[in-house]
Amino acid sequence: MNSAARAKLIDNIAQLEDHQAHIIQEAAAQIQGSADARDAYALIARCNEAQLRQIRNIVDSILRPVVELINPQSDLVSDAFSAEFKARLQAHHGTHTTPLDRLAFENALAAACSAEGMTVELAPSKTTRFWDLRVNGEQISAKSTSAKDVRPHVVHTSKLSEGAWIQDCRTARARYDGTMTLLEDFLAAVQRWITLRAYRIKNDPDTLIYELVEVPMSLFATIKTLGVQEFSSDSPRIKIYDSQGLTLQLILDRSDAKVTISSIPKDRCIVHGTWKLEA
Repeated sequence: MNSAARAKLIDNIAQLEDHQAHIIQEAAAQIQGSADARDAYALIARCNEAQLRQIRNIVDSILRPVVELINPQSDLVSDAFSAEFKARLQAHHGTHTTPLDRLAFENALAAACSAEGMTVELAPSKTTRFWDLRVNGEQISAKSTSAKDVRPHVVHTSKLSEGAWIQDCRTARARYDGTMTLLEDFLAAVQRWITLRAYRIKNDPDTLIYELVEVPMSLFATIKTLGVQEFSSDSPRIKIYDSQGLTLQLILDRSDAKVTISSIPKDRCIVHGTWKLEA
């Protein structure tokens, strides 16, 4: 990258909003292997051609327009949150062709909550059971999915929990008791369950849609209404209903030793925000 191109890059960074420029500083520091992200221009001056191309790609991605739809009733997403979260989505796609994974989503969610002035604490360990971060005292389970079979109107979890105990169960009673113990622990540990869904639609394959969706904990609690007889199968797949209709499907997968929740109607969830990124 010649001096004119380097100057243009610096000029583009100078035009960014503060939170966007901060993301570029973080990226430049990471690319340089530096712990000091305070001075992007000094970092850029030390970059080689390949490193500068990475930074330019991130800046170009941040400058691309995004269509955002924010739920005015959301108690999570407002202007500061959305600005930070959107910038991190854009920056990610400056260096990646794939959507945010779970860890990147956790980091973006934590940064956006912090930008909103919320108190954020990460779980003490990557193996902490059920929850990933604590926001204003509430423990949040943060999930993400970009599976090819994501359906616009149905929410699915890849895995609620490991379930090695399922393989040892030989009776409906054992499966029922194990599920209810798991549910009790889950409801005690998690106050909010939030997922980032990324998908494309058939008639607009160049647009990547991100949705920040919260599943009310009351839907998970409907599992309590099940009876022992519904766990008679070795690998039960149980659809649960309440007075408003389907709440979710509970799956105990004996072959994979995991507990999965699927078939949650999105219209029973809270869509906090939607961001549409064009290729």
